[in-house]
Amino acid sequence: MKENKIVIANAYRYKGKQSFFAMHQIQSKIKEYRPDVEVEFHIMWDNNFENAEHDRMYWENLINTSGFNIVSYDKQFFSDYVVSAYDLERDEINKRLKKFFPLYHVLMGHYLRRVMLFDYYLIYDDDILINYDFKDVIDAMLEKKPVMITEPYHINCDKSMVDVFKKEFGIQFVQKYLEKNPNQYGFNAGFQGIDLRMYDEFISASGFISLLNMFNYSQVFDENGNQLLHGYDRTIIETQQQSFFGLMNTVMSKNELHILDPKTNYVAPTFGYCDLHGEITKDDGYNGWGVCLKSKISHFIGHTEGRGKPKEFLDRVDLYLKNEGFI
Repeated sequence: MKENKIVIANAYRYKGKQSFFAMHQIQSKIKEYRPDVEVEFHIMWDNNFENAEHDRMYWENLINTSGFNIVSYDKQFFSDYVVSAYDLERDEINKRLKKFFPLYHVLMGHYLRRVMLFDYYLIYDDDILINYDFKDVIDAMLEKKPVMITEPYHINCDKSMVDVFKKEFGIQFVQKYLEKNPNQYGFNAGFQGIDLRMYDEFISASGFISLLNMFNYSQVFDENGNQLLHGYDRTIIETQQQSFFGLMNTVMSKNELHILDPKTNYVAPTFGYCDLHGEITKDDGYNGWGVCLKSKISHFIGHTEGRGKPKEFLDRVDLYLKNEGFI
């Protein structure tokens, strides 16, 4: 991968307002600082149009015509990839993907490493506000350092697979993790610069099977939408993707971690307490998002259960798009 190229990858619901905003925002930040840098998006479009905006086609057209360098995938692509690369039964891989959607994110990274031969990319969710010049992150990405943003209100947000990795790689995995992350920060996986060399352990056929077998495929909801797992049991399942990236990226990266300052650049929910930022209350004037909005990078995390993103995020997206002349 060229030294002046930044690869950004993720799965987005569809080509709509939110995904256009996300791509325009980060590409603009990069180009303002480093116009010589090529930005390349690798996006798996889920094509889930539930509750899509009425003018969805307007935003899709903008995405297709605004000069973004996008490599697009659908879900079938990654099923085909596994079957062709490792001669696995299609029904088996599809069953796993159906039970655990975040496996698509894991497979995307694997594909970018094994086939595209990339050594670095940024995971970037589409529910993020970048509230500053972003230069430190751009510099770190160009140096291929794992960019890590902490979750001070949930330090265990990426710890659910510790025992899995300890079993796979031995106690030295935990020891190295503690050496590289002595404060045991919890790292968010919706915004993380990934050293793709962490996948080198899983390129062989046996390594890939080990990768698939690391995850717990228990379902949080049944096919009728009834919740099967609650509380801690649900958290363990739903943070596996975050744990996979947070732990593997920390331990297996050959480069120094670039941990964003937890005092000014962090991820916060709408409840809880931490020593750095205090108690979060719903009466902060922002429906609990006040602490989140003070961060240089505001990531609107949490279960939406079909409700969509909060007004505090959507209003700022609209303001950005209005200022840029798109609405």
